[in-house]
Amino acid sequence: MPDGRGSSGRSADPIIPPSPPARRLGRRGWRDTRLLFGVLLVLVSVVIGARLFATADRTAAWVAAKANLPAGHVVTAADLVTVRAQLDDDTAARYYPGRRSKEVIGGTLARPVGKGELLSGADFAGPDAGATRIVPVVVKAGRVPPLTPGDHVDVYVYQPSGAVDGTDASGGSGTSGGAASPSDVGSPAAGGAGAEVLVLHDVEFLGEQRIATGDRSLTLRVSVDAAIRAVAASQSERVDVVKLQRDGRGQVGDAGPTAAQGYGR
Repeated sequence: MPDGRGSSGRSADPIIPPSPPARRLGRRGWRDTRLLFGVLLVLVSVVIGARLFATADRTAAWVAAKANLPAGHVVTAADLVTVRAQLDDDTAARYYPGRRSKEVIGGTLARPVGKGELLSGADFAGPDAGATRIVPVVVKAGRVPPLTPGDHVDVYVYQPSGAVDGTDASGGSGTSGGAASPSDVGSPAAGGAGAEVLVLHDVEFLGEQRIATGDRSLTLRVSVDAAIRAVAASQSERVDVVKLQRDGRGQVGDAGPTAAQGYGR
């Protein structure tokens, strides 16, 4: 039976342990191992990244034309600019690096050089190069094949009262410009049909300009004695241009026949 002291039957309140004393977090010092390792890792990453970036940029400075320069132009310092490009070893051996820009000043261009085009030794006339002439020859549309500066061509002219036979043109290579002379012309063609006559053989093509009529003005490099024939050809009624193809030894062969019976315009 319950006693008379009026017990409520509830258990005694639980005992709560005292809180542990608080500890302050200490500030990490510069000598902390993990902090030093992190700083070292960042520095190593920066150095490696910079090295990789420097290695990736393998471009170098090269001498280039500041503007379009014609064949026969004497190069001055104002004509030059340096551009950066990445070239393989074989290609780089042909061009002038930026540190050698003074070497090209005073040189005479053997061919036209476009704006921004790198300059090479092949672009300049050598000390033993003979005198030449730069002559424009007007050709009607459709009478000239696709040409690239540096190609070599033969130039034929249609002569209404020309000859059907003649001797070979004096052979020439490079800029010799050998061709049939007036003494090569024989008897007139039968029926007055005219003749195709070779007037320039193996001359260098330097460039072209389109005329408003659709015709083209071809710039050719010829020898001194062939310049008059080039001018005369430009005044003729019809000019035909043939691109020369070199054989396995790099030769274009002789001129071949210098005249043949024509078939009208």
